[in-house]
Amino acid sequence: MYLKNSFISFLKVKNVVFLILGVFLVSTSVAIITQLIVGYFGDWSTILHAQAFPESVILIIIGIVLIVCSRISRKLINDAVFFSGYFEGDLNGYVDFAELAEVTAKTTDHLRSRVKLLRPLYMKNFKVIRTVNYRYPEIIELCSKTVTCSCRSCGGWMEKRVYFEGRCPYCGNSDLTAQVVSGQRLYYINDNTNHKPNDPAYYEGSSLQSKRIGYAVGFGMELFFFLIFLIVFLTMVNNYNNEPYFRDMLGRGITSYSLFQSGLLNAIIFFAFALAAIVLTAPITVMRMITIESAQRYSKDFAQFPNPFLTLQEFDRSRKAKDPNSSITPEDRYKSIVKAIKEGYLRGCSPEKHGGVLRIALAKQIVKDRCPGCGAPITGAVTENYQCGYCGRIITDVIRKK
Repeated sequence: MYLKNSFISFLKVKNVVFLILGVFLVSTSVAIITQLIVGYFGDWSTILHAQAFPESVILIIIGIVLIVCSRISRKLINDAVFFSGYFEGDLNGYVDFAELAEVTAKTTDHLRSRVKLLRPLYMKNFKVIRTVNYRYPEIIELCSKTVTCSCRSCGGWMEKRVYFEGRCPYCGNSDLTAQVVSGQRLYYINDNTNHKPNDPAYYEGSSLQSKRIGYAVGFGMELFFFLIFLIVFLTMVNNYNNEPYFRDMLGRGITSYSLFQSGLLNAIIFFAFALAAIVLTAPITVMRMITIESAQRYSKDFAQFPNPFLTLQEFDRSRKAKDPNSSITPEDRYKSIVKAIKEGYLRGCSPEKHGGVLRIALAKQIVKDRCPGCGAPITGAVTENYQCGYCGRIITDVIRKK
């Protein structure tokens, strides 16, 4: 709802192209410079004045710029995905930068500049507005939040901007029922307290299983080519001065062994860079696989948890009950969840802070709409416990998971 999905899809493709092109330009250009240095070692005048040297330096700079641009764009997309999920979890249509600062452990100034940067490029359906007589000078207004209310007295329907407040414009009655539409979530005011969801797929990112298979296949190919390149590289290095070995292998194909050694050196440099590239990219693939595995495990845990809010301590106890030998701290597990959300591997959940306690908010559903003590309507509920504004009674289980 808050993401420019079509533009982000284009940017993701662009980032992959930039990354591949940047790595290719840097690796090939460094290989050319290395060949010049090895081939003309000591003759720096020839090396520096060779036509390929300045061209390779320029291509290295261009490649580095492409790699940096692709990584910055990816980080911004991940931040946009995280903010979008957080906005979808909001019920009243307004988000303080202080709330985001508590959840992300960033300063309000940093978040304000980041949100203003993301809005024109990656996000939509919200705006940053200035406030009057409020504790913060600026807040985020979610423009896409819509509330459809029906009056229980006359049956009239109306659109409302603020969640479950006000009177019917037709008969003046304030006894309204509402449904709030927000992204993947649908909040109902009803009396259904028996609904207990158990759907891990709700919390899994789109095509998560396909991504998991893709990264596994990619890692297998990286491992395969690493072994092949390593065997070829070691063979060429060990037999670099072994002229009989190559003449026996290639026969009359070698007319001058000194020229053959020059070409062999270029091949050795090529395979060395290929091995280095695989060594650098394989850990990234492994980390993605680990993050996806964690996201699928978190999805199962979230689906089984009966309440709409999950504290880090509750989640830690739940995980340790299943894996007593786990040494992962609640803070590290929280960072892992946030990372999975940013990467798009988790959805339908967002970190929130209620009562000074950091929690993971799962899909929520209003299940009580009137105070059992005085009958007053429940308005603006965002936590599982609610204090009636009329009689002061604490009402439990106001919100459940959807």
